[in-house]
Amino acid sequence: MSSLLAQIPGRQRGGGAPRAGRRLPLQGQQLALVLLIAALAAGFASQAPEFLSVDSIENLLRSASMFGIVGLGMTVVIISCGSLGGIDLSVGSMMALGGAIGAGLLGTAFTAANPVKLPAALAMLMALLVTGLLGAVSGLLIARLKLAPFAVTLGMMSVARGLTYLMVAFAIGSSNTAGITFSDPLFDWFGLNNFGPIPSITVLFLVLAALIAFMLKATAFGRSLFVLGGNAENARLAGINVRRTIVIVFAISGLLAGLGGLILTGRLSSASPLAATGYELEVIMVAVIGGTSLSGGRGSIVGTVLAAILVSEIDTGLDMMNVPSFNQYLIKGTILVVAVVMDKVYQARSSRMLVQSA
Repeated sequence: MSSLLAQIPGRQRGGGAPRAGRRLPLQGQQLALVLLIAALAAGFASQAPEFLSVDSIENLLRSASMFGIVGLGMTVVIISCGSLGGIDLSVGSMMALGGAIGAGLLGTAFTAANPVKLPAALAMLMALLVTGLLGAVSGLLIARLKLAPFAVTLGMMSVARGLTYLMVAFAIGSSNTAGITFSDPLFDWFGLNNFGPIPSITVLFLVLAALIAFMLKATAFGRSLFVLGGNAENARLAGINVRRTIVIVFAISGLLAGLGGLILTGRLSSASPLAATGYELEVIMVAVIGGTSLSGGRGSIVGTVLAAILVSEIDTGLDMMNVPSFNQYLIKGTILVVAVVMDKVYQARSSRMLVQSA
């Protein structure tokens, strides 16, 4: 299969080709993100000097790492399934479900029934297995029944949120939506502890980013994702098992969303059925601003890492400036629209370069 992958234009869509895309300066986009991060830091610091404090930067890194880990899964989904309209709208609910399962199975919830008591590591593993399995179910429905990813993951978003309510009710022995409040050292490591001067989850985020970047660039499976994202028919002709690949990438997205939920739960020492509501927007922003094309076949893990920092920087800065939440939604929505427009311009430029070189 590797030889076929080398011969097929892995990012082709219609008349497009990956080589034109590779001639465009992706590094330039990443440099622009770095400069924008620096410019915004200077701007926020001028309005709120505490923005550059140690506590503020640490909080920013924790937020960036949480969104970034989930964004890695979203990046993989969009790279591989963009040509199918692939996007995972269930990640916010998956985060809530992962946190609720992990905290609920601990059996240490304050003033609660605690019907099950598992070691923290096992409870976390169960949470990741469930969210990964639900992600695989989404992928299976998309691959086998040829359903639209948008519709399937929208439905799974409601399913996961409903399961979160049930898990919280089971753990605390009540339908009270206040959530599960608990304390556990392993969850604290994920959410609050540092590895030297750096938050533990930032180290975890960078390790996962490096592993996924290696997978995309250095393995046949990773290269097949770009082929599939560029053109599903080309992927089939290359001998790629399209159905299995779709199931795997949505399982990865569910797994990483569950991990993000465990991190969020560790930060708050609480799992609420309303947790991570609306986080889908943040995660999609991380992937798209980082250079992942919604049309599929193109994406950058380095870009995703930088975009996670940028999005969290915007959140932190706007909060410190006491910008109302509805204005924050307006600003972030505008940024996402601009990123989508820039992606469209990128694709148009790639097509023109292809025509000129033909």
